[in-house]
Amino acid sequence: MQAALHRIKRPHQTGFTLLEVMIALAIFAVAAVALTRAGMSYVYTVQSLQTRTLAHFVAMNEAANISVTQAWMDGSAEHNVEEQGSHWQIATQAYPISGTANIRRVVISIKPFDIEHNKAGDVATTLVIFIHNPSVGGG
Repeated sequence: MQAALHRIKRPHQTGFTLLEVMIALAIFAVAAVALTRAGMSYVYTVQSLQTRTLAHFVAMNEAANISVTQAWMDGSAEHNVEEQGSHWQIATQAYPISGTANIRRVVISIKPFDIEHNKAGDVATTLVIFIHNPSVGGG
């Protein structure tokens, strides 16, 4: 009888239990969510950097236009342009410098502009320049 008991063997387990599969799937799901969030964060960062870089080019172009035309600015102004393959809103604000009436501090702010909704986004970049009154000598 003992010999007969030794001959009956249980089949060796092959594969995974349901619990092991469910744990593996849970781990995979958590990892997939984390990787998706990291990827979305990367894409958002790249898009933000691209917008800020293009906006800075637009600001530099506006500064060059002010310099070339020797425009004397007082107060604020706003206009829209299409540059770098996008639409932008350019806002300029001139501030007097205390102690001199011949120099202005000009802040150039650039915002992406959505032409479909006729609405500007948040400021992408700001550039500060100083201009000299062209009607006064020494310019």
